[in-house]
Amino acid sequence: MKETAARPPGEPDGGSTPEGTGDEGSAPVKRGPGRPRLQPLAQQRRAVLDAALEVFAQHGFHGATIERVARRSGTPRPTVYELFGGKDELFAAVVDESAERVVARLTSSFKESTDFPLPLFVRHNFAAVFDLFASDRAAVTVLLNAEADGDGATATAREVRRKVLHEITSFTRTRWADLGVDIGDAAELMALMFFRMAEGLARRESDDGDWDRDALIDLLTEFTLGGIERLWEQSIEVLVAAGRRDGTRPAG
Repeated sequence: MKETAARPPGEPDGGSTPEGTGDEGSAPVKRGPGRPRLQPLAQQRRAVLDAALEVFAQHGFHGATIERVARRSGTPRPTVYELFGGKDELFAAVVDESAERVVARLTSSFKESTDFPLPLFVRHNFAAVFDLFASDRAAVTVLLNAEADGDGATATAREVRRKVLHEITSFTRTRWADLGVDIGDAAELMALMFFRMAEGLARRESDDGDWDRDALIDLLTEFTLGGIERLWEQSIEVLVAAGRRDGTRPAG
């Protein structure tokens, strides 16, 4: 019969607890050097970011908590702090990632439709905004909230809008230049009007599924094309004048 080594004085009956663990329900033990993670670091980070996106979209920055993110991601709360430092840093990471996704999707839509005839180009890119709200509403919501709340992530959210408007502005200016008209900074104003209209109706349709998506996109398309046609045929001077930042008009 194998002998059992004597226990050191003070050790309780029942054997020792493995180092670094604790009884179920005890406070989390900080991960020591060399102790393996339950999941790879990249996998944990991905789970936390995905959960945080939903939490911030649903509750806003002020209503979101690290505890909610931890529960939703199935990640211990101390690990969330270890990965991101705190709520501010986690929110900034979520906004940055959302910004990259939104800009990538809309930029891709512009590029793939550059050579489309104008009616198809306009409809294609209005549809892309609706698709974005439908497929990635959480990312869009986080960016809109960050832009409106004036918190630390506002600059990133506003940069998204600037990049998208830059793409639309560039296309608008090029199309009018092809017609021999230099509309100046009116291209920026038209881009702002187009995007705001698309954003507003896409948000309405996403909030209330009773709206006919295709009918709304058709309305935006025809409204835009009709306005462009009228400017070209009857009011080109209005467009050119709007492109002068000082507001001056030629005499006559």
